[in-house]
Amino acid sequence: MKFLLSIFLFIATTATAQTAAWTQTQLDAANTAKTIAYIDTASRSAIMYLNLARLYPKQFAELEVKNYYGTKKYGNYVQNSPYRQSLIKYLNTMAPLPALQFDKDLYNDAKCFAAEMGTAGRVSHERKTCKKYNYAECCSYGMETGRDIALQWLIDHDVQSLGHREICLDKAYTKIGVATHYHAKWGMCSVAEIIW
Repeated sequence: MKFLLSIFLFIATTATAQTAAWTQTQLDAANTAKTIAYIDTASRSAIMYLNLARLYPKQFAELEVKNYYGTKKYGNYVQNSPYRQSLIKYLNTMAPLPALQFDKDLYNDAKCFAAEMGTAGRVSHERKTCKKYNYAECCSYGMETGRDIALQWLIDHDVQSLGHREICLDKAYTKIGVATHYHAKWGMCSVAEIIW
């Protein structure tokens, strides 16, 4: 029990330290899923970080991307990444965008596909059991916190098309649903469904 409490306190302290530079007003504006009790913490946090990037792009570049080099689990894999540098450059020239609003239908679709991919241990956008809708979609594998999930999509390391970044920062999109699930190969997967 003490061990579990220590882990919880570590996660809570880390999350607090990461968000300490933002004002409560900014966090409230970005956390559009804060009152949704049925989604997990990582999904709620991923939405918040994506919205911080949309609402406050220059500040996000300085506070979240400038000194982000990777994760504890995977090491400093983006420290020298030109994709991280291009994100910083893009955010510094980008006009602020409205926050993405949480949508239950998008969440349900993301939940279905995250479970399908996670249980099968697959990495793909191809659906076998979940119905396909005309949503913009981002998938993340191996990331355990909402911040790391959001930064994986935004940096889009080694994704030449920058498709995830473009989806997350597209001014046409207004709604989002994010869900996570255990993944047989990567430990965790996350799916975001986004629509206008």
